[in-house]
Amino acid sequence: MDMSFKMFHIPKVCPYCEEETEIKQENSSEMLYCINPYCNAKLINHLDHFCGKKGLDIKGLSKMTLEKLIDWEWVNSISDIFKLYTYRNEWIKKSGFGVASVDKILKAIEESKKCTFSKFICALGIPLIGKVASETLEKIFKTYDNFKKAIKEKDDKLYQIDGIGEVMIQNLINFDYTEADNIYNNWRKHFFHFNSH
Repeated sequence: MDMSFKMFHIPKVCPYCEEETEIKQENSSEMLYCINPYCNAKLINHLDHFCGKKGLDIKGLSKMTLEKLIDWEWVNSISDIFKLYTYRNEWIKKSGFGVASVDKILKAIEESKKCTFSKFICALGIPLIGKVASETLEKIFKTYDNFKKAIKEKDDKLYQIDGIGEVMIQNLINFDYTEADNIYNNWRKHFFHFNSH
C-alpha cells in the first residue's frame, strides 16, 4: 500500500480574480480567504444564498442565471437584484430567455419582498445564523428596527436568548448590515413591511 503523502500548496492568489489570499482564524479553525471584496466568486455565492432556498427563494434566479447577470454587469450587489426590471427589454432578447421566462423571474423578485423578518435575516448569510436562529431572533425582536437597535447597543437581551451562543452573538454584532439596511429602507419606502407569522 502506498502511504506516501502529496504536499498541498496553499494558493497565494485567488483562482477567480487573481488577487491575494490570506489565512484567517475562525473559532478553532484556520480559513483561506480572498482579500478582494469585489471578487466575483464571493459575489456569486453571496447572491446565490440570498436568492436560493435558504434565502428568499426567488424562483428562476439560479446560480447559472446569476452568473450571466454578473457577466452582463447588471448585478454587482444584492440591491441590484431589485433593479433588474430596468433591463427587461434587453433581457428578453438574450439567448435562453424570452418574454415569459424574464417576466416570471421579475414577478418572483417582486413577490420576494413580501417575506418574514426571519427569512430576511437568514438570507443575509450571517455566519452560523440559519433558519432556526433567525426565527428565534424574530420571536424576540419582532421587527428589523428592533433587532438593529439591539445589535447597535449590544443589548443584554442578545446574551439571554436560548439557542444563540457567544460566537453567534459576535457574528451578529460584527456583520456589515450596510446593504441589508439599504434594501430594507428601500422596501419600506414602497410600503413594504415584513409579514408576521
